[in-house]
Amino acid sequence: MSQSGLVAIESAAGWVAADYVDVDDWSETLGDAEREELERAARQLPPAAQDWVTLKPADVPLPRLGARLGRVTDDLERGRGFALLRGIDLPPDDFDTVRRMKWVLALNLGDVIAQNAKGEMMGSVQAEFSGERTADTRGYVSSDELRFHCDGGDVATLLCVRQAPIGGTNSLVSSVAIHNVMLRECPEHLSVLYRGMPLYMRKESTSSGKLDSARLPRIPLFRVDAGQLSCFSNLRLMELAYETAGIPMPDDERAALDAFEEIAERKAMKIEFKLRPGDMLLTHNLAVMHKRSAFEDDPDVAKARLMLRLWYNVRGGRTERLQTPQQRRGYFTKAPLIIQDDSRRKPASP
Repeated sequence: MSQSGLVAIESAAGWVAADYVDVDDWSETLGDAEREELERAARQLPPAAQDWVTLKPADVPLPRLGARLGRVTDDLERGRGFALLRGIDLPPDDFDTVRRMKWVLALNLGDVIAQNAKGEMMGSVQAEFSGERTADTRGYVSSDELRFHCDGGDVATLLCVRQAPIGGTNSLVSSVAIHNVMLRECPEHLSVLYRGMPLYMRKESTSSGKLDSARLPRIPLFRVDAGQLSCFSNLRLMELAYETAGIPMPDDERAALDAFEEIAERKAMKIEFKLRPGDMLLTHNLAVMHKRSAFEDDPDVAKARLMLRLWYNVRGGRTERLQTPQQRRGYFTKAPLIIQDDSRRKPASP
């Protein structure tokens, strides 16, 4: 035990880069029978996407693929905290079927939640511009680098529909491993992160106008519950909590965040790979952070980088005892849930 009273956490989620060198060794690739089962299930969804919201797993079962998804959930909840499903057969010119397949997978993995104030449950991740963003512009609409962060809900998923020709590399890092390195190297910073940081709430359009920006209460980056370490960090939103308030971040918090990010960016800590069409990445937000490098898009809009993002909670997962039912609904919104807002999505084909 350190002088601060904190202890190192022994966990399968406390991995480093050397543990997962070759993506082909740790990814899961669907077989022909599983792909056919997924395609059949996608066709069984109701014609109107809004009717998907009330479906249960029993409405669209995956008897064969379900066993693999169960192993994925075990990896996320009790194992390394991330998974990569490969070999999902996405029709190139049928975006509706792509969305259907994504929804069937999500429905059989957990409870999908809202990811923004509009109540959107599935979002298209596309670059709309590059360069300077405002505080209220989410990073995924830019081609710029995204720093290490966690998303909402238990698990964040990203399905690659089209990849950028240059850049767009994904990185994962274990929050548990960062914790243990900080305990050895700079325990004084670790104590600050246990105390927590305020978080900025972005303004986003809702059905009733604008959601006011606000500094949320302090959120611990690290906390231990029943012997299990839970971690949450969004570096940029923690900085914006102070920037938008017009006050400097306290020196101890600035130093702690800098140390946290420097360790996360070490080559020995993070794994790097590039998603390809038909890949779906899953990360447990309380165990793993993710980021994306900058990229150059295809000038043809119909070939531009396109990902589908979705957040869900694990049924019976470890966060149920840590959150209220309101918190588990997802993004703080009173808007009715919708599958996807298509108002800004670029066309999938010419």
